[in-house]
Amino acid sequence: MLTVEEALRVVLRDVPAPRIETVDLAQALGRVLARECASDSDFPPFDRAMMDGYAVRSADGPGPLEVIEEIPAGKVAARAVASGAASKIMTGAPVPAGADAVLLVEKTRLEAGRVRLLDPVKAGQNIAPRGHELKAGDVVLRPGRLLRPDDLGALAMIGKTRVEVAARPRCAVVATGDELVPAGEKPGPGRIRNSNSAMIAAQVRALGGECDDLGIVRDDAPAIRAAVREGLKRDLLILSGGVSAGDWDLVIPALEAEGVNIAMHKVAIKPGKPFCFAPGVFGLPGNPVSSFVIFEVFVRPYLGLRMGADLS
Repeated sequence: MLTVEEALRVVLRDVPAPRIETVDLAQALGRVLARECASDSDFPPFDRAMMDGYAVRSADGPGPLEVIEEIPAGKVAARAVASGAASKIMTGAPVPAGADAVLLVEKTRLEAGRVRLLDPVKAGQNIAPRGHELKAGDVVLRPGRLLRPDDLGALAMIGKTRVEVAARPRCAVVATGDELVPAGEKPGPGRIRNSNSAMIAAQVRALGGECDDLGIVRDDAPAIRAAVREGLKRDLLILSGGVSAGDWDLVIPALEAEGVNIAMHKVAIKPGKPFCFAPGVFGLPGNPVSSFVIFEVFVRPYLGLRMGADLS
C-alpha cells in the first residue's frame, strides 16, 4: 500500500500538457494563463499629474506665477511652462514641458489670473514619471496564473484583448451502487441519495474544469463497463464507489476490460483508503467524506497540471 506522498508522485508523474486556446479578455476570468504577457509601452506613457493643482517649475518659488493654460485629463499641453508661469492641471493629465512639480490646488491662492504657492514645492512632487509603473517589455503576468478581475484590468492596460489560456479539462463523473437514488427522490429502505455526483462536479467546476454527470450506474458489470466506455471519451473520468475489494466492487474489472491499466490501488490514508488511479481515471470511494478528501488530495493537483497551474 502506497503512502500519500508515493501515491501523489504516481498521480502527477505523466500528466498531459494543457491544450492552449485563445479567448476574448471578457471570457478569461478564472482561466489559467498559458503565455507570458508583457507591456507594449511605458506606463504611464507620459509624466502624469497625480493631483489637481498647478504644474510649476520648483525653482520659481512662491510666485505669483502667470497661469498660461488649463490642462484637463486627456489633453496635451499647448505651451511649455517657462520661468514665472504655471499651468492649471487635472489629475491624470500629462505634465507640460518645463514643469517639474505639481502643487495641490488647496495649497495655492489665485490672484487676478496669477497663482501664489502657499507651500514649498520640490522637484517631482505629485508627478508619476513616465514608466513609473511599467516599462515597455516588462512582464505583467506569467504562465500558470489563475486570472482574477485585477489581472484582467492589467491585461486591458497593456492592450491584451485576446488571451492565450489553457483549455478547460472536460471531465465525466459516474456514481455506482445499487443503493443510490437521485438527489430529488426520497430514498426507500436501504437506499441513500446520490450526493457524490453533485459534489465532485462542483469540485471540478470550482477549479475551472467542465464536468458531465453521467448519472447513477447500478452494480452490474456490463452497465459499469458501458459507463466507463462513455466516460473515457473525456479528458478525465471520475467514478465514485465500487473500488474496494468486495464481490460487488466492479469498477476496476470494468476499467481493465476497457483497456485501462491501473497504476495504483489503495493508499495509506484515512478516510479514502479504497482509491484507484489510472492515467485519465480516478476511482474514488463511495463514502462522501472519503470521496471529497481524495479529490482534494489527488484530483485537484492533477487537474491543476492539466490546466498548467499549481493547485496542490
